[in-house]
Amino acid sequence: MKHVIIGAGVAGITAARTIKELDSNAEVVVIGDELFLPYRRCQLTEFLCDSIHRDDLLFFSIKKLNELGIKLRKGEYVKSIEPSEKVIKLHHNEVMHYDKLLIATGGKPGLGLVLRPFKKHINFYYSLYDTLILKEKLPEIHKCTVSGDGVSCLDLICILHNLGKKVTYITRGERATFGLEEDDFEGDLHEFLGKKGIEIITGEQIVSVEESNQGYKVETIQQKTLTTDIVFAWDFYKPNISFIEGSAIEKKLGILVNTHLETSEKDIYSAGDCVEIYHPSIKDYWINFGLPNALEQGRVAGMNMSGQDEEYKIRDTITFNLMGKSLKARWWK
Repeated sequence: MKHVIIGAGVAGITAARTIKELDSNAEVVVIGDELFLPYRRCQLTEFLCDSIHRDDLLFFSIKKLNELGIKLRKGEYVKSIEPSEKVIKLHHNEVMHYDKLLIATGGKPGLGLVLRPFKKHINFYYSLYDTLILKEKLPEIHKCTVSGDGVSCLDLICILHNLGKKVTYITRGERATFGLEEDDFEGDLHEFLGKKGIEIITGEQIVSVEESNQGYKVETIQQKTLTTDIVFAWDFYKPNISFIEGSAIEKKLGILVNTHLETSEKDIYSAGDCVEIYHPSIKDYWINFGLPNALEQGRVAGMNMSGQDEEYKIRDTITFNLMGKSLKARWWK
């Protein structure tokens, strides 16, 4: 039986390993759109801070992948899926058959209409490639401007601060909450960051970013002008599933799955940051971000693709440590 996995992140690689553990004779092909070996995105901050070596990011070496019998297709991406014919079409028009398919392509940050014209001056902090570029620039960076939301944005601010950079955070809100609930953080998050020396500008929005003699000039909607060495900004984080357009796979923002991580199409599963699963307590489908969820969903998807009957158990929160404080991230945020 041929198992094809689209996505070489945590969920995809965990599923691949699970399938091979259950059936060593199964054919498993993993398609990843990056040129790197599969790596742990959650440890990029440790690599940026030189706490670990680049090789420590890897799930498997080439040797280990070969030993497991997992075929990795690096630097390739899927153009379309034809569930009725059980085939996918790759970017170079190669057609690949599958018996069981897993979509585990995660999500990616993006810019809205206002900032899109300034994309070349704006940085994301999302991939190993982004991290390598930032690592190279770090010695010349002193002032950083950040605009965004969510735990990933908060994590970036703390990393830059810990690296000795002056950080300015711009938010449209009245306070820096990063979309978290009031009781998710051990104390007042806005006040905590301010005491750490992070400048917080509230009720504002970046409307332009231009090069200047002092690095970059940032202008806000209230006509405030800042100079900075680097700008990080994103307006949203969405599932990377454009290739399912035109197929019958049901989706909202992400791909809709049941508790067995099955999609609306037979023999197609989905796991990780690209899926929405029904949450009984809020009576709606929501995306479940976070490493523990991706690991568990990858395991469950791999088991069910192998003929098992395993149900995914929803976790309401994930707990992080932030500068010595406890932070709860609700998975549907």
